[in-house]
Amino acid sequence: MKTLKKHFISGLIFIIPISLSLWILFKIFVFLENILGNFFKRFFVNIYTPGVGLISLILLILLVGFLANNFMGKKFLKMIETLFENIPFLNKIFSFIKNIIIKITEDKEKLFKGVVKIKLGDGSFIIGFLTAEKEFESEYLPVFVPTVPNPSTGIILMVPKNKIERIDISVEDALKIVISMGLFKP
Repeated sequence: MKTLKKHFISGLIFIIPISLSLWILFKIFVFLENILGNFFKRFFVNIYTPGVGLISLILLILLVGFLANNFMGKKFLKMIETLFENIPFLNKIFSFIKNIIIKITEDKEKLFKGVVKIKLGDGSFIIGFLTAEKEFESEYLPVFVPTVPNPSTGIILMVPKNKIERIDISVEDALKIVISMGLFKP
């Protein structure tokens, strides 16, 4: 019976990550396909095949990226941004999403200034990520504490400097610790 249990757990450990990865990849494909795919389904019925929407979306992103990196394109895109920034209510949503995208696409070294542990009263600690150091000239530092198992969500704590201790590990290793719920050992 122990052997059967061992084989079952080994099978789960192998199958679950692969299955979830494929499922997430499929869902991303379907989501991205539907952005432009529905347009092709409705207006270009003869040329539509699954995948055309995704390929068109990638080409559109590359075209906008090309425009964003040349002189005339920058002027055109800046006009569109200005339009979005001047429409009430929409400007709040646009600015919020734009700032998030800019922060996400920044280099990890710029995003987090280091890995810290926040000391708790009973001798235990919480792993967090220092988000700024020099911007705050006070006795408190902003620390992002991610939630498990999704490290993109969490809370920002303003922690007194004396309650923070730097940990000498990379941001990537600290994220692995958080995602694995403490199972990963750097």
